[in-house]
Amino acid sequence: MAHGDLKPDNILVTSYDWLFLVDINPMKPVQALDTDLKTYNMYFGDLDNNNRCYLAPERWITPPKKLDENAVLSPAMDVFSAGCIIAEILSDGVPLFDLPKLQQYRHSTFDPEKAMKERIRDPKLITLIMEMIDLNPEKRPTSTECLDHWNATVFPDSFHTIFFQLFS
Repeated sequence: MAHGDLKPDNILVTSYDWLFLVDINPMKPVQALDTDLKTYNMYFGDLDNNNRCYLAPERWITPPKKLDENAVLSPAMDVFSAGCIIAEILSDGVPLFDLPKLQQYRHSTFDPEKAMKERIRDPKLITLIMEMIDLNPEKRPTSTECLDHWNATVFPDSFHTIFFQLFS
């Protein structure tokens, strides 16, 4: 998994339905002020893509806190973004978060689980996505743990033992 933010132009879903996380612009800041929409739009919110926002909540800073110049990207941030993309795919292309909803989620005034229940029928998938987008990055599973969970609860044994091995 590469570090970065997921938008349609930096996610690749192959014909084998493999999900690759990429970021063609690694010069983006790790953190963003939630009051500085100009910087957000410059790096993360292309005008044609402002209907989705999958930056991990810990990347947002609310003044009077200041940006940490030593902040680093973490795999948990990628897991958050991947969870958002998986939710969007399972919701027939309806984004899980736009910028206002993500900010509401950060402040615990939006419940994405309720929104997903309207579009995703499998409660196991909703549970996994909710774990992936947990507000606390330390509670998010690793990408390996996500695959292990999916293989144990969602996919048949043949997916991991045959299909995955064959196409990897």
